[in-house]
Amino acid sequence: MINNSIKKINDNKNLTYDETKQAFDEILSGRATTKQISDFITGLGFKEETPTEIAGTIDAINSHIQVPDNSKYVLNKKGLRKDYSNSINF
Repeated sequence: MINNSIKKINDNKNLTYDETKQAFDEILSGRATTKQISDFITGLGFKEETPTEIAGTIDAINSHIQVPDNSKYVLNKKGLRKDYSNSINF
């Protein structure tokens, strides 16, 4: 799937939400090669991401977050620290 997304990006075409999410799912689950990751991320940067692509990326990342139990200083899914310091960390 990521190869199809890379080709589409290289043709300067926007990805759908599902295409973007599936590509990032492959990356985050370790199924994509280093070259595929490089080609995909670089291509998105040159093409400039659309709001739909950003939404697919965020949802893919959120689905792969693993938060350890009983940790005071981990990020929640919104990027906020749980130490109640009122800071936002990305």
